[in-house]
Amino acid sequence: MDLEAIVVPALFFGSVFGFPLLRRQMIHRHELEREALRRGLLPTRVTQEHPALPAPLPHVGAGDDAPTLALRLPEPHRLFALALLCRLEDTPPPAEERSRTLLSQIRLEYLPETLRAYLHLTPAGREQLRAQGRDPEGLLREQLQRLNEGLDDLLRHDHAAADRLLTQGYFLRDRFGAPHTELLSRSR
Repeated sequence: MDLEAIVVPALFFGSVFGFPLLRRQMIHRHELEREALRRGLLPTRVTQEHPALPAPLPHVGAGDDAPTLALRLPEPHRLFALALLCRLEDTPPPAEERSRTLLSQIRLEYLPETLRAYLHLTPAGREQLRAQGRDPEGLLREQLQRLNEGLDDLLRHDHAAADRLLTQGYFLRDRFGAPHTELLSRSR
């Protein structure tokens, strides 16, 4: 039997099936090392080629931000939370300071805390809620809907942008409207 007939298929199958397994193992090892560095369990090696990792955010741990938490939710809540996150991200910053603050609180505090409370619910906690006649999934849905309605209200009541547009229109009409119409009426 020819050695090439054995080696070539073995290398082919090894690369096809072995590479994804090796890649997954490397990704997992990298995540473990990053987590150990974040917790301070490994010494950081700072060299010219590899600067130190940036310090983690004070209140947001790895996997503790709203997008990561939303991905851990069961369906249909995952889709609702991700849609809400997209709306929050796509919303232009409101002109009013109060509205900007509320938008920031929804994005950085209220939504993550809601998701965290649901995800950290223990089986005993679920049973306690059910004994009180409350469905944990229903409570999450209700809270996500309240946040969505709050965002709707916030965007509906941001009158400063509309006021600025109206004010600019009045200014332009006063500035350019009267003389321009007078010139047109004189030329006829």
